[in-house]
Amino acid sequence: MTDIASVSSAQLKSRRQKLQGKRRLKALQATWRFCAIAAMAGGSLWIVTLPQWIVGKQSLEIVGNRLVSQEQIRELIPLETPQSVWQLPTQQIIARLKATPPIADAKITRQILPPKLIVEVTERQPVAVAVSGREVGFIDAQGIFIPKSFYEQAGQNWKVPRLRAIGYRDLYRQQWTQLYSFVARSPVKVLEVDWRNANNLVLNTELGTVYFGSFTDERFPEQLSVLAQMRQLPSRVPSDRMAYIDLSDPAFPTIQLKPPKSDRRDPSSVRN
Repeated sequence: MTDIASVSSAQLKSRRQKLQGKRRLKALQATWRFCAIAAMAGGSLWIVTLPQWIVGKQSLEIVGNRLVSQEQIRELIPLETPQSVWQLPTQQIIARLKATPPIADAKITRQILPPKLIVEVTERQPVAVAVSGREVGFIDAQGIFIPKSFYEQAGQNWKVPRLRAIGYRDLYRQQWTQLYSFVARSPVKVLEVDWRNANNLVLNTELGTVYFGSFTDERFPEQLSVLAQMRQLPSRVPSDRMAYIDLSDPAFPTIQLKPPKSDRRDPSSVRN
């Protein structure tokens, strides 16, 4: 009985020593793991703050721009003081660039050696000169108004659109998208879109001035089709006699003529 008690006591003591050893080993492993993570974090922080990773505005590489100058794009990037290439707020920079009218999209890539930020932009393509109130600028096919100041340094890359849009406003953006897609494919050349009267869209074309009434995307293609059928009109009606073409009802197009000039001579100019 005494032998059994002594063996059981010895076994229990051995087990306690093994459990204590395992606990010490786990604690040691946890300590080493913590030290390793802390060392890696500290090393990463040290690497990030090294001077060779610091970039400023002049370290930015701008690609993809054709009309907007690199200087203008750099001014849009919030980088007043040099920062680590790893700490730059790239999403904030992208959001700011995309909020700028002439830029449709932007991407940013961090380059390690040598450290720099590559900013790739996709520009909007102006399709018309726009007169909106007292402001003159440009609009793209989606109706985004772009102030003309963005293209002052475009130089030889800049070809001013021949199409003009007068009386354009942001509330016409959706209608402009539809209208321009039809105008761009029209066989009759359109020179100017006059939207100053919302109840009467006026197009100045190679055939003359054309009244369309209120714009609707259902009726406008039919009106342009009728206008295309009138391309021989200049050979039948002298341009100096035609005031305008009225296509507000495409089923019954009409032509308004100017009153004929009087052939009578001014009596005061007659001398005996």
